[in-house]
Amino acid sequence: MKKLVFGFVLTSLFCSYAQKTAIKNPESLHMELTSGKWFNGSTFEERTVWVKDGILSFSKENTQNDTVIDLTGKYVIPPFAEAHNHNLESDYELEERINTYLDNGVFYVKHLSSIKKRIDPLMHHYNKPSGIDVSLAHAPLTATGGHPVALRKRFLGYGHFEGLFNTVEEIESHGYFIVDTEKELNRKWNQVLSFKPDFIKINLLYSEEFLKRKNDTAYFGKKGLDPDLVPAIVSKAHLNNLRVSAHVSTAHDFHVAVTSGVDEIAHLPEIHNGKPIALADVKLAKQKDIIVVTTASLVTKNTKRPNYDQLVANIRSNLKILKDADITIAIGSDMYNDNSVGEFQFLNNLNLFSNLDLLKMWCENSAITTFPNRKIAFLKEGYEASFLVLDVNPLERIDSINKSIKLRVKQGTILN
Repeated sequence: MKKLVFGFVLTSLFCSYAQKTAIKNPESLHMELTSGKWFNGSTFEERTVWVKDGILSFSKENTQNDTVIDLTGKYVIPPFAEAHNHNLESDYELEERINTYLDNGVFYVKHLSSIKKRIDPLMHHYNKPSGIDVSLAHAPLTATGGHPVALRKRFLGYGHFEGLFNTVEEIESHGYFIVDTEKELNRKWNQVLSFKPDFIKINLLYSEEFLKRKNDTAYFGKKGLDPDLVPAIVSKAHLNNLRVSAHVSTAHDFHVAVTSGVDEIAHLPEIHNGKPIALADVKLAKQKDIIVVTTASLVTKNTKRPNYDQLVANIRSNLKILKDADITIAIGSDMYNDNSVGEFQFLNNLNLFSNLDLLKMWCENSAITTFPNRKIAFLKEGYEASFLVLDVNPLERIDSINKSIKLRVKQGTILN
């Protein structure tokens, strides 16, 4: 048995040991972690914790440990999650992107859309103890000319789909499903399920103007599903034990999604428009346990607009409405070059949430909405042994929390 005092002096020794032992054969590593302060959902408790076969235990077992790690003066929290991104579908700089996620303590990523035949060859990078875990919607449901048709067409022109598709028509039913009627929904549903999505994504954009935008080519890519179709989609998804995540742009989109019973709102509404959300809709979302993913930092794309400060103020106001209603808020960026760290920093700078709020939003809520059926997001008996060890108390100082990580453990695997 190797005993290590975890500290700055022995960090390099510890990483060397991790490379030789844990990553090579992670499930055989049994650890005893002593004197660390473990997050219990509200505060930190000093405890001794054991890891066996990738699972946490708070009671000592009569088994030989491979190593004992002294965590005196260190704080242990669950890993972070990115609850909205699209940046794992391409092999371009993929290893660097994965490492950036892991370096910042982000172990879980909710991927809100992808082309299955494009991401399938990359899946060996994901969902393993030494990598990030990804949940996938694959092709979202939208209307004719709706989002993301224009986006996929633009990427086709950039050559991103070389060897996969030659025309935008070929992308349909791979990069998105066009669903204009309930009959079309029923006809295409088995193909949607054939991709084996982890959840269903639907696109609502300016649904209050659905009829106006429906056949107007000026709104190509700036519209979404018929709002009257959404309840049927949600019903079919739930019958197949699939949760539904709704892309929304406006407060009315939020209303449609909430009243239709979706499970998650993939964007804070009104990021680019600056209007308030209705308190009645927020209260209904609370009753239905609907999770809202922030993506608030998307507003920074509007920094040159004269009303930028008003847009940020409206974001803060809408987030406060959600917070005061005790809505479950998860952190997601929807920024291709982010990994939720920038989103977290944006939210922290709003001076709206306490350190405890932000910690739970990033560690707990974001992971739960990404993998709702797994034992993650909490440091509890029988849960996956995935955690971060910090050298500062995040309840006292959270601004640079990702920079204070001194140890990363995922499913019992010590990550270098």
